[in-house]
Amino acid sequence: MHGADPPPRALAHIGPALLIATGVGMIAWTWRAWPDPLIDFGRELYVAWRLSEGDALYTDIAWFNGPLSPHWNGLLFQLFGPGLSVLVWGNVLVLAAAVGMVYALVARLTDGLTATVAGLLFLLVFACGQYVGIGNYNWITPYSHEVTHGSMLALASVVALERWARTGAVGALAVGGAAVGLSFLTKPEPFAAALAASAVLLGPTLWRRDVRALGIFLSTALVPVAASAVLVGPAGTWGAWPSVLDGDVAALPFYREGMGLDVPGIRAAEVAAWSAIWLLALTAALGLAWLARGTRSRVLAPVAGAASLLVMAQLGDRYDWTEVVRPLALVSLVALVVLAVVRWRGARTHANLLALALSAFAFTNILKMLLDVRVAHYGFALALPAALLAVTALVGWLPRWLDGRGARGDVFRACVLALLAVFAARHLEATNVWLGRKTEWVAEGRDAFRSDARGTLVNAAVAHVRASGAASLAVVPEGVIINYLARTPAPTPFVTFMPPEEIMFGSEVWTERFRASPPELVLIVPRDLSEYGQPPFGSGFARSLAAWIRSEFVTAGTLHPPGAPYGAEILVRRPAG
Repeated sequence: MHGADPPPRALAHIGPALLIATGVGMIAWTWRAWPDPLIDFGRELYVAWRLSEGDALYTDIAWFNGPLSPHWNGLLFQLFGPGLSVLVWGNVLVLAAAVGMVYALVARLTDGLTATVAGLLFLLVFACGQYVGIGNYNWITPYSHEVTHGSMLALASVVALERWARTGAVGALAVGGAAVGLSFLTKPEPFAAALAASAVLLGPTLWRRDVRALGIFLSTALVPVAASAVLVGPAGTWGAWPSVLDGDVAALPFYREGMGLDVPGIRAAEVAAWSAIWLLALTAALGLAWLARGTRSRVLAPVAGAASLLVMAQLGDRYDWTEVVRPLALVSLVALVVLAVVRWRGARTHANLLALALSAFAFTNILKMLLDVRVAHYGFALALPAALLAVTALVGWLPRWLDGRGARGDVFRACVLALLAVFAARHLEATNVWLGRKTEWVAEGRDAFRSDARGTLVNAAVAHVRASGAASLAVVPEGVIINYLARTPAPTPFVTFMPPEEIMFGSEVWTERFRASPPELVLIVPRDLSEYGQPPFGSGFARSLAAWIRSEFVTAGTLHPPGAPYGAEILVRRPAG
């Protein structure tokens, strides 16, 4: 593998222009249909709003991730006023930065065409799509901003350290260190990926025992961590690491299933089966490229691509295209091992170093879904680097390798592009199905968004809270978006009452804080907790809090507007005596 030759100046702008047009088109097509009306994202809005109002993270707000993202979002609200659109445009900039860095890195490793394909895959499949009933698994309204902010910072660390490794620019080394340190203040997953890639890019420096360079990297990485320890305290600076190291949250069925550890034998068999399908398809494309050696026909590659499209269109409905990515963890590991061996055997080029770093980045990032890789759920961020690595190899490296051996690399590339086109089209179809169900508008103005039928319940709940004049509201077990839209604060630092939060904070602690600062109004919104292996709220978990609520509050009615799939129970304080 070698660095790419610079493209002609006229062609160099086509790829970026196509990516900009595609990004604008995807955002316009999915406009304001990104958030889930009740699950996860309301927390992101509520916490940013409360911080902009002067509340303190980890004191007035119980938080379990690093401090960077909520404070950044709170700053945006303070500068521009609270509103969903404020976070949306902030996240559009994060997405644009991430796509730009992906393009730059892949172009340096291969060529403009491969970089453009990688960027298109990012935008069409991972950036704005929806593949399950819950929204939030996208880069515009992520379920956790720590994931997207951390991923962007991790990419920034790779870009900066690659530039330092190539040019020796000390400023780039310092930026890379700072980006790694900032990623530590988000979530463990992007930080671990950034650290793995950094270790590779700093490897030659460690081998040479360049104490000065290592000192610059470590000191700049520690600056944001130290600043956080002073400003928010050591406990907040550690973020989710204590929970990760403790292991109790990861032992919940939801996370075990997400990693494929619920039925590891079955998941491993699925990985093997899909790997065999990959090998069969790629072997056919490689064979065609080899058989075409010596020919110079310019129409052969388009014909091969069209034929591949036709075959996959015939076979498409027989396969679940959401599972095509199952082998990505294995692909990342194989790439990591092969590139390490190549480097060990003497190919110590800068291109090899960068490729090895990206492989380490991709494999580390995907570990949380090791045996159950998917684009849906966490895959929109965690599987993305591995998918981009696969594109780099299949569209860039392998065709060039074939060209160097007299075969038709363009024929192989055409077959791969056809497969990627079908893959993207199938995911766009899935997104379109979910978009079609978003027929309700929730809220208005800068907070407005499109929702499925649950939006009618959220609108009714917000209207009721406003009409009640309640100064404080508790929504259990989940639904703090109602607090945000009604601009009614929660009475305690806790905003979500789910099984993971019970492990982290404790039901007894919840109850004590409610007893000390009871809400004026309580809404119980039904939530299916079977994915956590739990019955409804108060039955299997949160028993102490549920019992206290029932002892201090009485049911005042039910909100169940027409069209809503379920209702919410309204509880008010029990009359004295």
